[in-house]
Amino acid sequence: MSVLLRLDNVQRHFGGVHAVDGVSLEVEPGSIHGLIGPNGAGKTTLVNVITGYVPMQSGHAWLQSDELTGLPAHRIAALGISRTFQNIRLFKDLTALENVLVGMHTRRRDDTLAQLATLPMFRRGQRSLMDDARGLMETVGLAASDIAGRAAGTLPYGDQRRLEIARALALRPRLLILDEPAAGMNPSEKQGMRELIERLNQDGLTILLIDHDMRLVMGVCQRVAVLDFGRKIAEGTPAEVSTDAGVIKAYLGTGGEKVVTSAPGASAGDDTDSLIEQTTRARSRAEPDQAILEIEDLSVSYGAVNAVRGASLRVAAGEVVALIGANGAGKSTILNTLSGLIRPDSGSAVFDRLDLTRAKPSAIVHHGLVQVPEGREILARQTVLENLELATWGRRDGAAKRTQIEAVMKRFPILGERRALRAGTLSGGEQQMLAIARGLLARPRLLLLDEPSLGLAPQMVDEVFAAIAEIHREGTTILLVEQNALRALEIADRAYVLETGQIRLTGTGDDLLHNPAVRRAYLGG
Repeated sequence: MSVLLRLDNVQRHFGGVHAVDGVSLEVEPGSIHGLIGPNGAGKTTLVNVITGYVPMQSGHAWLQSDELTGLPAHRIAALGISRTFQNIRLFKDLTALENVLVGMHTRRRDDTLAQLATLPMFRRGQRSLMDDARGLMETVGLAASDIAGRAAGTLPYGDQRRLEIARALALRPRLLILDEPAAGMNPSEKQGMRELIERLNQDGLTILLIDHDMRLVMGVCQRVAVLDFGRKIAEGTPAEVSTDAGVIKAYLGTGGEKVVTSAPGASAGDDTDSLIEQTTRARSRAEPDQAILEIEDLSVSYGAVNAVRGASLRVAAGEVVALIGANGAGKSTILNTLSGLIRPDSGSAVFDRLDLTRAKPSAIVHHGLVQVPEGREILARQTVLENLELATWGRRDGAAKRTQIEAVMKRFPILGERRALRAGTLSGGEQQMLAIARGLLARPRLLLLDEPSLGLAPQMVDEVFAAIAEIHREGTTILLVEQNALRALEIADRAYVLETGQIRLTGTGDDLLHNPAVRRAYLGG
């Protein structure tokens, strides 16, 4: 079997973070090879290593007979590897045509005198490159006659994504790496992207595809590799990968391997559309009559990216409600909108009569809605005690503040033991405890928890969820965003499943725990 790209035990660590940890991979010529994994799995870091953007620390890489190990990015590009980026990196002030021409840098003669003199030979070469650039724009579905002269930053979001692919194709690559090409697209745009990827592959181009949209990945790839915590945990056909116990565990959380036989979505007889329809009909029965938080038809965008599309949900006092879904589904965007950090395009969000779409973040916290953000956002250089004291900074009841700080350190004994240490020296699990404790000091009536188990070892995940359960038993209402779907559904009274910015399913935690459509939302199929 011939191999176009071969990686052998590639490693890249950042301090104690093993972002890429001994990954080996083979991509066959003429194939579409998928690379997937949950948040923080190491996918983009691996792409950065392959392309020379980040040097590998050990291991080897080859493009056919050409060894890539140790080469700088421009040398690797010249050998025939081009890429797009997770976040669009066009030259927005240059025209669309000029952006594509930039990708032809390895094909242009470095003849400064000819360029200065504008000799006929140079002018002919320049015209040829411009014709090629226009042709590439047409190849990716852009009308060159209409947009070639427009500044790239003025193009619609989907066109910018296509333009970035045209620029990558200008290199005449042997391998095209697409990093999240469908991110932020609506269903129609995603279908167009799928057709473009398939057409490029049919023309003989080898593609390494990274995307969180599992329907796209499983639909176009011949083989798929899965990363988790920097390691390759599975590889095979889409059907093999989507039913692999380790993959289900990585995406849905601890315990996933126990339900493989009940196959959320694995059985050919599963009628997912019917299940979604049944769940939608049951929505009114599942949702509470009286709610402390009401979200109706909420839509949120980042520029041209429609992150949330018409989401509606309700949370009653005393509930734990989980909001789950694959990477990029829009979960954190909803929480940030509720906290007043992002303003929605349309829709309403009301917490105990307070309009969250208009209120200032400080007023929202004062009203009792408090968020513990993804990534913890602790003050690493301050001590544990200083982090907790800062959480009560706006209050004047000094004695009560000290009593409450002592109470949260009693609830989380490790924080009391480490009160004089800098927060940045704590383990990931201890930092998460500190972030939750800091949120509790704001005396929330509704606590928003964003990915509290992200990046934690299984034992620390158990401790974090035990703490969440205890907080709930003491009367705090919780809206939980969590990638570990199984753990979230076990603790939740009700849950909503978000997919590409839209709520697709809702029901009790137990109902969704056994619903085949939940795994489809994560792994496609």
